[in-house]
Amino acid sequence: MPQQNIINQVVDRVNDFNRRVRDLEEKIRNLSARVNTLDDTIMNKTESNSEDIQELENDVNELSDRVANLEVDIKNINREKRKFVTSQELDEIENYMNLMNPINSSFMTEKEVREMIEEDYVSKDEVESLVEKKLREQKRENADTDSEVK
Repeated sequence: MPQQNIINQVVDRVNDFNRRVRDLEEKIRNLSARVNTLDDTIMNKTESNSEDIQELENDVNELSDRVANLEVDIKNINREKRKFVTSQELDEIENYMNLMNPINSSFMTEKEVREMIEEDYVSKDEVESLVEKKLREQKRENADTDSEVK
């Protein structure tokens, strides 16, 4: 019987070792499955990150192209801007127009002058002196505005 006892103990131990080996094998299979899952996840994330990085690079290149195009457009606008009239030139034109504006100026029409002569309001000499006086005033005003413009 003592031998039977020893055999039973050995059998129990072998069974216990077998159970432990099976448990360890199961744990290894579980760990292996988890490692494979982690590998797949990492590969997917790496691939996704690579795609995102490529998209970002494309966006940066597109923005760089747009900035370059904007710079060219700005240079063209500046070149075209030089062709426009400046405010000083516009003021000069306005002054000339004001000088020649018949509403603001006191010009007499030929008809009005003839009527004055015919109605004996003034003599021909007086008309000539008035015309000469007006011409001198206009020349003076032109000289004044020219000096103001400059």
